[in-house]
Amino acid sequence: MNKLKEFYEENGFCIFQKLVPEDLVDKILDIYNSQILESSNYFFRQSSNRWERNKRTYYGYCEESFLNVHDYPDYPGFCEAARQIFCLSQVREALTQLTGSAEHNLMQSMLFDLNAATPAHQDWYYLDSIPNGHLLAGWFALEDIHEDAGRFYVLPKSNQVDFDLTTEEKVSNAPYVQKLKDYVSSHQSDIYAPALKKGDVLFWNSRTIHGSLDIRNLSYSRKSLTAHYLPSQYQSGSRYAASPSVIDYEMYEGMRYRLVPSHQKNYSPTAKLRTDLWQYVWNQPKLARMAQLVKSLKNS
Repeated sequence: MNKLKEFYEENGFCIFQKLVPEDLVDKILDIYNSQILESSNYFFRQSSNRWERNKRTYYGYCEESFLNVHDYPDYPGFCEAARQIFCLSQVREALTQLTGSAEHNLMQSMLFDLNAATPAHQDWYYLDSIPNGHLLAGWFALEDIHEDAGRFYVLPKSNQVDFDLTTEEKVSNAPYVQKLKDYVSSHQSDIYAPALKKGDVLFWNSRTIHGSLDIRNLSYSRKSLTAHYLPSQYQSGSRYAASPSVIDYEMYEGMRYRLVPSHQKNYSPTAKLRTDLWQYVWNQPKLARMAQLVKSLKNS
């Protein structure tokens, strides 16, 4: 076992410095600033799971993060620039070093302009391999991240931590997030928030607890990308999934990437209503349990 893989498996994360060339970083930021940030269109958000227009701060940064930027059909140049980074040969080699798998699929992606105050969580609650624990993700710094911007953090060795969740915590996001918040509050000394530089990538395992520190100064942006990868020999699901997810893929430069469901990719008033309703239900434990029961009966 190589030392990087050994460190990753023990600690649940690993950092690769200057993994992404600066010209690729500059390219996606140029397109983002000229086409995405200035747009008045609706975008599906990672931070809220809703369709929303850009809301900009006093300093000009977009408050809400963007979900699945690798599959933006209305902005082909932008998603091409994103895919160039996510599917980069150096990135693929790093993934192989950490997992031992020759091929990986790009499952999900995000772009952050400003710190979206992501609460502490483990990815496998939402997205993982089947069997669990083999998905991993990468946090790509698109600039030198200032400490006052609210840096990304991990809890080393938390990939070895499991939680006994109640039924409500399994099906509803709000009580689950509260449980992780309480855990991190009691383990403040374990938080590791490295000073990542432009082009650095921090990879972490689906079981590793991670999140964002609070913003100290709103004048600092925190431009970054996130991508979730699945070793290609595994099926996609989540920790409590009863069966694998049905996934549609396309190929880019030899790497498969997940096609985004239409209601999260193509804006319409109907798509907005659907996602708004689901987000409301997901944060109401009683409604979430009812929705889960209806879904299980439908699939039985």
